Parts: sequence; C-alpha cells; structure tokens
Amino acid sequence: MNRTYYRDHWTEIEPERFERYKLMFEWSDASRRLLEPAGIQTGDVVVDLGCGPGFTALELATWVGPSGHVHGIEVNADFVEYGRSVAKDRRLEETVTFHHVTDGALPLSDDSIDCIVAKNVLVYVDDPLKTYQECHRVLRIGGRVHAIEGDWDFTLAEPVPEDDWKALIRAASVAFRSPSIGRQLHKVARTAGFADVTVSVDCRPDTTGRYLPMVRNLCTYARQGGALEEQKIDEVLKRCEDAVSSQELLILTPQFVVTATR
Repeated sequence: MNRTYYRDHWTEIEPERFERYKLMFEWSDASRRLLEPAGIQTGDVVVDLGCGPGFTALELATWVGPSGHVHGIEVNADFVEYGRSVAKDRRLEETVTFHHVTDGALPLSDDSIDCIVAKNVLVYVDDPLKTYQECHRVLRIGGRVHAIEGDWDFTLAEPVPEDDWKALIRAASVAFRSPSIGRQLHKVARTAGFADVTVSVDCRPDTTGRYLPMVRNLCTYARQGGALEEQKIDEVLKRCEDAVSSQELLILTPQFVVTATR
C-alpha cells in the first residue's frame, strides 16, 4: 500500500468512483444547512477548498451573485474540467473560477478572500495546520474559514456489530490523513492564528440508505488497505444494504462545524 494513498486516490479516480462522487456531492438541503452559518453575502469572494465536481462552488456562485466571485480549488484535474463544463452550461463561468492545484499553496493573493469553505476535505490534507495558515494568509481581516469535518471514531452503523464496524473504519483509514480531524479543528485553527473560533456538531441519522455510497467507498478503501478480510468487508456492506429494505438501518456520522474568523 502506497503511504500517500490518502492523497493519491483523489488525484486519480477510476470512472465508477467518479460517477459515485458526482452523486454524493450533489447540492442538497443538508449542504445548505451546513454552509449557511458561514455567513456568505452578495458580493463576497469565496473559496470552495476541495471543490470536487464543483456543485457547491456553483451553488455558492448564486449566493454571491455577479458582483462576487467563487474560486474552486481541486487536486483532481477531471473534477476541474467537469466543474468548468457545468459552469459554462449554467452560464456561471464569469462568476466561478476552477483551479487545479497540486500542492498546498492557494493561487490567491494575500488579504483577498472573504470566506473559505472546506467540506470534508481537511481529513485528506498533508498538514492541517499549514492549510489553516495558508487560509489565514489569503483571508481579509474579518474573513472566515468555515470547515465541516467528520470524526470516524464517532461514527456507527446499525445493525452492523460494533467490532465489525470499527474494524472496517480502521482498515479504511488508509484513505485519510487525519481520520479524527473533526475534534482537532478548534485547536488547529487557534494555533494557526485565528482568535475567534466557534464549534458546533451536526448529526442527522440516516435510516433510508443515503449514506450507502459512503459505506461503499469505505469498503473500497478497506480492500485497498488489505488489513481486513474480503469476507468481513462484504459482510458489513451486505448488512447495511439489507437493513435498508428491512428498515433496520441507522448510520450516524457526526459533523463538526468549525468557523474560524481572522
């Protein structure tokens, strides 16, 4: 297993997983609920850090309007091209700029950004502290980093036996640089120089299977890691899938919502 798999599996995405991500990253009411506390206003200049296929960046373009701008930052070149094509289709190419970035530096000037949103991306970065410091550099005084991150040790899936679920999470953690990043964000932001940091936790249970794509991704990562038997991985996935039809499913993935103001 490549020690940088947590990063490499985003730079090269096979077609099946690419299509899965397009479904997972579609804009939703749940995304709105998590991002509205960022306080984005008409005319703001905003960054979507780790923008994926661009759906959030394109939605935020409607929030900032023609007088604002959104920068989508992404390590995967195919996502960047896809985002640009959708922006063109929606006639938002003048409001959204997608950047393909392969290192930790943001291609933006000092003191130029009003808000940076980072939804489920800091779990993958090489150094969360350096990422926050780079965000601090480009933010204007009063600008904000609004981060949403999970903490895999706080997740659960019923009716999967607890030990089996934890074994899957451990095996899948090869895909995450900082699997417990959620609980660390407050400290990291303060260390990076942000004096005003607020924390809340959002948790909406899944009883219908909307998190099944996430479970399938975890199974893919666990197979890549090779630390858990294929049979065990298949059993966890089958239990989750079967629990949808039997109406026994309960998946919890608490999200830490951390807003740090410069």
